[in-house]
Amino acid sequence: MVWLTGILSGFVLGGFLYVFQQWTAIPVYTLLMNVDYFPVLGSMYLPDWIEISLHLLVSTSVVWVLYLLLKMKKLEQRLALYLLCNGVIGLIIFPTTILSDRTPEIDNIWAWIIWLSGHMVYGFSVWGMLKLGKALKEKR
Repeated sequence: MVWLTGILSGFVLGGFLYVFQQWTAIPVYTLLMNVDYFPVLGSMYLPDWIEISLHLLVSTSVVWVLYLLLKMKKLEQRLALYLLCNGVIGLIIFPTTILSDRTPEIDNIWAWIIWLSGHMVYGFSVWGMLKLGKALKEKR
C-alpha cells in the first residue's frame, strides 16, 4: 500500500500545483517537474509523461523512506509528522528555483505559499492514504 500511496499522493501534489499554476500563472507545477539543474537530464527534452514518471518515482521513494523511519519509532500514525516532514522537504526544494529561468523567482511570496500549501496537502494525503490502507488491512 505504501507504493500506491506514493503514486496517488504524487498525483495529488502535482494536480494541486497544476491547478494553481493555471489559475495564477505562477509556475509552481513547472518547479515540481523541473530537472534543469541535473547535469544530464537538464540538457534533454523530456516529454510530460517522463517528467511525471520521475516525480512519481521521487514521491514513492519519499513515502517509503518517511514511512519506514516513522514506523521504526512507532510514529507512523502521527499526522503532524507527515505535515512537518513534507513541509521541510518543500522548504529545501523550493530554492532550486534559482537554477532555472522557467520557475518562480525565489522572492515570490505567493509561489512560496502555494508550494508549501501543496506540500502540506501532500503530507495530509500520504497520512490519510496510509491510515486508510492500515484500516483496510486490519478489516481483512
